[in-house]
Order: sequence, then structure tokens, then C-alpha cells
Amino acid sequence: MTTSVGSVKGTNGYPPLSGGAIPTPTLHFSRCSLKDVSQFIKTHHYSHTHPGGISHAFRLDMDGVLSGACVFGYMAGNPLGQVVLRNFCDDPSFYRELMRLVLLDEVPYNSETRFVAWCLRWLRDNTDMLAIVSFADPKFGHSGTIYHAGNWVYTGLQKEDRPRLIIDGKEIHPRQCLNKFKTSSVPKLVAAGHRVQQQRREPKHRFVFLLRPDLQPYLKYPRQQKPEKTL
Repeated sequence: MTTSVGSVKGTNGYPPLSGGAIPTPTLHFSRCSLKDVSQFIKTHHYSHTHPGGISHAFRLDMDGVLSGACVFGYMAGNPLGQVVLRNFCDDPSFYRELMRLVLLDEVPYNSETRFVAWCLRWLRDNTDMLAIVSFADPKFGHSGTIYHAGNWVYTGLQKEDRPRLIIDGKEIHPRQCLNKFKTSSVPKLVAAGHRVQQQRREPKHRFVFLLRPDLQPYLKYPRQQKPEKTL
């Protein structure tokens, strides 16, 4: 893997970056539709899926080949959970969650941070959004390295959620369980003939990116000390 990024083409305001004397790949950033990157995410993300409610999708092409995807949307089951400002705006339509970020190992060093920065700049310049929230899952050894590098605000661990439900061998979120089975009660699910297991859901690290600097006083979560990096 190279350690520098070559010229970057795409949206105005994303200038070329010199790769020096050593030839480096050409990266192209653009907004796209979810269908353009859906299969890429399902193939390369460790979850092999992506949630619903995605409103904005972006792609990163390296030398003309799809090599990265980043998607934003409404927090599953509870859009109010993405409202990260107090006494300013309680409308969840002004907030989003960064739901998936996937890049191939072949992309140049530090491309993750640059790619996310381009996405955030596009959202800032082209939408009325106020803030983005994202989570790093310790279960998979993630502590938010790219968010530290991108100057996101670390606000600590989220509240511990209900246990993971493994129903008939497939994990399903309790809120999705309500939609699908009309109940998330383990006894009722078992009585209905389902095989159910429960696993503790470890709280995730929460990060916030404010799309306007004047919003700092309204952040409803206090800044926390950054967690130890585990990647």
C-alpha cells in the first residue's frame, strides 16, 4: 500500500493532492445512489449488510474502479437518538448517522479520513444538516481511529442497549424484532416456536461531527477523553 494520495478529482473544492515523484493512484470522489454501492458494502463490510433508512451515499473510485463507499441515514428504529443538540433543534431530519464506511485495503494510506472529510464537506455545503453521529463497536476492536484523525467529538460510550437477540440463528435488533414478529419478548417468541438466544450488547463509542462551528455550545453530550486505540 502506498503512503500518499495522488490527484483527487470530483466535486469542486476538492483540490488535487501531489503524490510527489512516486506515481500514486487517482482517486475520484462523488455522490451516488445506494444501489451503486449496496453490493460493494455487502461484500466488503464485516457485517455483510447495511441498514435501511439511508439518505445519502458516496463512492470513492481508484483508477476508475469502485474502491470505497460511505453512507449516511436515519438511526434505525429511533431517529431521535441521532439528535445530538440540546435547546437548538429537536427535528431528526437535520441529523444523520454515518452508517457504513468501507474501503478496500488497496487504497492509499489515510484515505479513510480524507474520504469521510469529503463526504462531510459535501453535506455541509449542500444540505441543511446540523450534525452527524457515528459509533465505533468495541466488539470488533474498533475505537474510532478515523474519527480521532478527523476531529470528531468523542462523547463516551452510549447507554447499554438491550441484549442482542439471535432468532432462528440470525441476529435481529429488538426494534426490528417488534416490526417483524410484533413482539420482542423472549418467552413469547419461544412460545411461537422460534429458537432464541440472548447476548449482551456491549455499548459502542459515540462520536459527533458538528457541521457548523457555532453549534458547539448546544452539544448535549460532554466531551470525553478519547478511548485507547485498539486498531
